[in-house]
Amino acid sequence: MAMSGLGNQDSRDSQLRLVLVGKTGAGKSATGNSILGKNAFHSNIAAKSITKVCEKGSSTWSGREIAVVDTPGIFDTEVPAADTDREIAHCIVLTSPGPHAVLLVVRLGPYTWEEQKAVKKMLTMFDSEARRYMILIFTGKDNLDGMEFHDYLKEAPEVFQDLVAEFRDHHCVHNNKATGAEQEAQRAELLDMVQRVARENGGGFYTNRMFQTAEVEIQTQIQVIQEQIRAELEREKRQLREESEENIRKLEDEQEQKMRKAEMEHTLAERERVCVVRQQNARTEVQSRSGTVDSIWRRLRGIWSDISSLFKEH
Repeated sequence: MAMSGLGNQDSRDSQLRLVLVGKTGAGKSATGNSILGKNAFHSNIAAKSITKVCEKGSSTWSGREIAVVDTPGIFDTEVPAADTDREIAHCIVLTSPGPHAVLLVVRLGPYTWEEQKAVKKMLTMFDSEARRYMILIFTGKDNLDGMEFHDYLKEAPEVFQDLVAEFRDHHCVHNNKATGAEQEAQRAELLDMVQRVARENGGGFYTNRMFQTAEVEIQTQIQVIQEQIRAELEREKRQLREESEENIRKLEDEQEQKMRKAEMEHTLAERERVCVVRQQNARTEVQSRSGTVDSIWRRLRGIWSDISSLFKEH
């Protein structure tokens, strides 16, 4: 189901969260770098996955924060289910309370049986509600040698044409080697499409009970961290004030007393500012902890035996 969020969404109201999925070698990491406009993910054309765990990168586009999560080849047919489940939990943590779009990356070229199986495996994870948030991205546009995609599609296998038809107008073609104006143009095309998908879904993001369960746990951990930061600040302020006031009392010059008191107040204000920033970044701290992934993985597995059906309503 789509919803505007769970609890207070603070600055994330303006954030666009995207998840890249696809078979190893499809070009997910390069696509993520293209979207972000920088090299956030290690990318190389290889049959073996370079990305071993889910990674997150962010940048700003048209005044909005763009957060992209790159996934390893967890949906390859040969990947063990246990590895898939833990990285799915990792994906949930990094995109909580839910992604605005899921980007299925497929490389243009021979559409092998292995690739068809991988795509089919991925699509079985998405129910009809979740598929409304999906965008199909074809990489390797540079290999078309100037041929228009619709002309290429006419000569493509029927199963490939069926895949495009399933996504209707929610697809685009990328050249991940592009630079300058070409790179920015295809970045704008995709992110405009992401915003259109979000509008079509009421301006919200995709979520279900798994994401909601994870978000409750994340919010709990955020609150614990914020309370610890505040308690730490109050101890520091109390200690600083006691030490400073004692030193100030020993001063005989009234002007110097005022100056030292002003310095103390400035230091206290600066530590308060740092505290606020740390509290605002508590979510990032929670998401970066490996223990967060493990606790949420165990929590989800305790409720659902198969968390590989991430993008289905439970």
